[in-house]
Amino acid sequence: MSQPCFNAATCFPDATVPLGYRCGCQTGYTGSTCQNDERICKDDTCWNNGTCIEVNSTMVDNNGTTFYCNCSESFTGVHCELKVNLCVNIKCQNHGICQTVNMSWSCICLTPSLYYGNYCEIETSALKVKQALSRSFAGVAIAALVLTCSFVIIMDVLKYVFKIDPVKAERLKQAQAKKAVKAKAKARGPNVAVRFQYVA
Repeated sequence: MSQPCFNAATCFPDATVPLGYRCGCQTGYTGSTCQNDERICKDDTCWNNGTCIEVNSTMVDNNGTTFYCNCSESFTGVHCELKVNLCVNIKCQNHGICQTVNMSWSCICLTPSLYYGNYCEIETSALKVKQALSRSFAGVAIAALVLTCSFVIIMDVLKYVFKIDPVKAERLKQAQAKKAVKAKAKARGPNVAVRFQYVA
């Protein structure tokens, strides 16, 4: 006769019962052939390689259940169904992204040529040089603009307030030069076009 009892139960001959045998069930199994699994900790109670431990139902902090899942480091939850997120309280700077790897966290700096460090908080030498050059160019541009505006203001003050025109002499000189050129051209007379004709 094949083994009529399930779930590693022990079969005993017993002429006092109709089946002629009796099944000695393992703890947690019931039924005439031990076919009912009444265990608190079953094979699928704890997930992700968690270990199921039976506990007294009167104990506190077990959510009213009669088991406790001892989860691996990467998971949590009643059944170890939740993956641990170590990045919840991590603030990566300068647009860095936090990633969890092997129960550790790290900030991935999206612009490593500009920032580095545990939180992407440290500026690289290249960024510092770039910022210094930007400030230098901005300073030069502002200085040039200030000098230009100052020059225009000074010229206007000299001309309209103190009646001093620093470029008056230069303008007169240019006007006289133009008059001299016109007078010289007038003295030469009109240009005469000479046309030669060859006779064969």
